Parts: sequence; structure tokens; C-alpha cells
Amino acid sequence: MSRVVRADAASVSSATFAPLENPTFRAVWLFAQVSSLGWLFQSVAVSWLMATISTSDVMVALVQASTTLPVFLLSIFAGAIADNFSRRHVMAIGWCVIALSSIMLTALVAFGFLNPWMILAFSCLAGCGAAFTDPAWHASVGDILRKREVPAAVTLISVGYNAMRSIGPALGGVIVASCGPLTAFALATLTYFAMLWAIGVSKWSGRSSPLPREPMTTAIHDGARFTALSGEIKAAIARGTLFGLTSISILALLPLVARDQLGGGAVVYGVLMAGFGAGA
Repeated sequence: MSRVVRADAASVSSATFAPLENPTFRAVWLFAQVSSLGWLFQSVAVSWLMATISTSDVMVALVQASTTLPVFLLSIFAGAIADNFSRRHVMAIGWCVIALSSIMLTALVAFGFLNPWMILAFSCLAGCGAAFTDPAWHASVGDILRKREVPAAVTLISVGYNAMRSIGPALGGVIVASCGPLTAFALATLTYFAMLWAIGVSKWSGRSSPLPREPMTTAIHDGARFTALSGEIKAAIARGTLFGLTSISILALLPLVARDQLGGGAVVYGVLMAGFGAGA
């Protein structure tokens, strides 16, 4: 009996990690974890920098809003683009936009020109890039792997991201506290370039559908109609919306909690942020 159980467990483990045997998926997945670390370094740095240079609680909370609002507003449009154009190219463009935001933040901090409104502007720019990279990356899984490997790949993507969320913010807090936000932004930029390199050397078909390209308005309309007719998708969206509305308010105010309530610095803020990933 125990042999059967061990054999089943080994089979499940093998199936879970089977997508990593594909060199294209493995390369992009690994560098996605690296770029996730960079994204978290940048997130900690911009939030704590705002808490340091601004006395307005509203401005601190707006950092999260400036990053997440573009994702909320552009995701449907970005999904339609990913379905109609090369997903690899969409990912590359999105990461270029994110890299541009970190380059500008690095330069502005280095020359001492950064102000609260610039932080919000370049956080918004990073959010615009993320709105396009995420749908294209998740849709690319079906292009890279066989259909039966897709569920395991989705699990690996989720586990990898949450693992980075468990260590990235805490490490980012240590970097900001010991070396300053300039170093955090510079390291984030390097991770984004690493992701762009992985996308550049990895080749896969950007569009798996043999159907002709449809107008963007039609694609968005059809996607919205399909969602409206699917009870399962509507339920998932409702749960995600409820979770997002309740959790994002905590994340938005977390720098103030670390600074004013706990009397801590960037390390305390990073550890608090890491708690979200550890819980996931």
C-alpha cells in the first residue's frame, strides 16, 4: 500500500514539474521569478520613498493606486491585443515600458530631481507595462506547452510568484535601508533587462490560432459577452474583486503603519509586505 502511495506521489510531483522540462518555458519562467524580485524591490522603494519625502497620507496611498489602476483599466484591452498579435512581442514591449519606469526613477533619484508627483507618474507607467505583460505571459503558456501541461504550468507560475512575494519585499526593505532606493531601482532595472533577454532568446509562436485577426472592438465585445454568459467566470471575477478591494487598501496604507504605528523603517515595511506572500 505504501509503495502505491509513494508511486502516486512521485507521479504527481513529476507531472507538476513536467513543464520545466521544456527549455523555452523553463527559461522564461526562471527569469520571470527574477523580474518579480525586481518588481518587488521597486514597489518597496517607491512606497517607502513616498512615505519619506511626503507628509501626505493620501499621496502615500496613491502609490498603490497609480500602479494598480492601469492594470484594472487596461487588462481587457491588453488581453485582446495578446490574442491578436505576437504574445512574445507584447511581453517584450510591456517589459520595456516597465524597464523605462525604473530607469527614469533611478536617474531622478541619482540627480535629486524626484518629487511625489514623479513617483506617481512612473509608478503609473510601470502599471501600464504590467497590464500588458501579464495577459500575454499567461496566454503564451498554451503556445509553449502541450495542453495537458498547462494546468501544472499555471500552478508553477502562481507558486513561483508567491514565493518571490514571500522574500522579495523583505529583501527589498533591507536593500533600501542599507543602500538606499537608488540601488533598489538599479537592481530592478537589471532584472527587467534579464527578462527581456530571456524573451529575446526564447522563440515560440505568438499566436496559436489559425483564424484571421479580428478587430479590437470585436475581440473586446466577444470577450465581455463570453464572460457575461459564464457563471463560473463571473463568480471568479466577483471573488477576485472582493479580495482586491479589501486587500489593496491594506497594502496602500502599509507604509504608514510601518512608519507611524510601529515606528519602523524600510525593513519593517518590507517584512510586513512579505507577510502577504507568505500567507499566499
